[in-house]
Amino acid sequence: MRKVILFLSIAIIMGVTAYVYWFYYSVYSDGYREGALQKFSRRGNLFKTYEGEMVQLGFGQRANTGLVNSNYFYFSVSDKGIADSLNANTGRIVKLHYVQYRRALPWRGDNYNDKNSDKGQYIVDRIVSVDSTNPY
Repeated sequence: MRKVILFLSIAIIMGVTAYVYWFYYSVYSDGYREGALQKFSRRGNLFKTYEGEMVQLGFGQRANTGLVNSNYFYFSVSDKGIADSLNANTGRIVKLHYVQYRRALPWRGDNYNDKNSDKGQYIVDRIVSVDSTNPY
């Protein structure tokens, strides 16, 4: 009986560990986004995190409006140095590298599942380039 309880305990611990790793620490995707950095702030009640909003211009036009499509990209930043650089470049065209996790951890930043096109938590880990011209 002891062996069965020990085996079940180990199996449960391994299952919970695998679940937490898969959904909260394993990187789902990574890539690059480029656009105008529209907003950048530090916010949160318990965990203060850096949050940004980027406008990516589209190439098509919306039907019957004559307006150019735009896509918003919402992200978090966990590195203070990157956050300071982004804060100094608000309003400029930036190219960022990000990693996407399946689920959000509160100390990594906000979860923008209802705003981004793909669900998950996007964390910017480096700035690739900054265009010094102002797009506005």
